[in-house]
Amino acid sequence: MHEFLEELKKDHQEVKEIMEKIKKTGGEKTREKLFMELKKELTPHMKAEEKVFYNVLTKEKEAKENALEGFEEHHVTEVVLKELEKMGKAEERWLAKMKVFAELVDHHVEDEESKVFKDAQSVLDDEQMDDILEKFNKEKEQLRSRIK
Repeated sequence: MHEFLEELKKDHQEVKEIMEKIKKTGGEKTREKLFMELKKELTPHMKAEEKVFYNVLTKEKEAKENALEGFEEHHVTEVVLKELEKMGKAEERWLAKMKVFAELVDHHVEDEESKVFKDAQSVLDDEQMDDILEKFNKEKEQLRSRIK
């Protein structure tokens, strides 16, 4: 597996670990801190992935459908993330929504790591993947620096 796809898997694991911590915590301040950590990890990952990876895949006939589905899953994830951000972290519905959010993210990761990765490996060569990796890391860091 190419280093770029390994990098995405590493990011996915980090997000999963943060979500698991959030689901196990009860304190509002701890939830808020972990939620901000989640947002700072997840949002730049999704935006960079869309810009430098999904946009490339949508130009490839064999990969277009799964890449478009990935865009839509990101959109739904962003909507729920914004709802979670606006809610009080002590509200009883907040944790329920967080659990549903984690299920959405898990579903997306499962689809991406099976379908999208397979598509990428069949339509992109190592040089293209190297280029995407470089652009992804640069874009992700720029986006991360803007999150407060």
